[in-house]
Amino acid sequence: MKHTKMTVLALAGAFMFASCGETKKENAEEPGLPMQNEMHQEHTDEMSGTGDMAGNLDDGQEAEVEFSDERIAAAYGHYNHVRSALVNTNAEEAQNGGEMLVEALEGVENNTDALKAAQTIANTEDVNVQRTAFLDLSAAMEGLVSGSISSGELYKQYCPMAFDGQGGAWLSASKEIRNPYYGDKMLKCGSVRETLK
Repeated sequence: MKHTKMTVLALAGAFMFASCGETKKENAEEPGLPMQNEMHQEHTDEMSGTGDMAGNLDDGQEAEVEFSDERIAAAYGHYNHVRSALVNTNAEEAQNGGEMLVEALEGVENNTDALKAAQTIANTEDVNVQRTAFLDLSAAMEGLVSGSISSGELYKQYCPMAFDGQGGAWLSASKEIRNPYYGDKMLKCGSVRETLK
């Protein structure tokens, strides 16, 4: 009987922490934003991007990736800039990366969805709006880079907790998870879903 109670307690504990080691608060302020109630934080110099990047959370080892189209390569570089800024919850830097991405995408065919998402990121200082747009940007960028990788590989990573449990994917040249939807709140929440070559 004692063994059964211990097993039940162990299973209950495992269940509580099954979602990337974090528990989800109820009553999100706005549906669709990544766990908005946990992501809403007071405005600080660090979060606005006026702080330095010395505390960079995006320290994963990125492999070299080359593309057959230099316009796609430039767009991916700016996409990666935005991703890294969101990992660091740096709205100002994400906005800067978004502006550069908008310029880079102007020379890329079939860029409508990516361009729209990049413009949203470039035109707001709200990190939650940027993260929501980044979800659409990631899906569009996957379509743009597929078939354009000439060497190396990208990893399609996925966080099941993002957007009130609906999940969200992004691209990275590192297998290490650095979550752009939560930053330091759930930095390593996610897994590699697919490898793009």
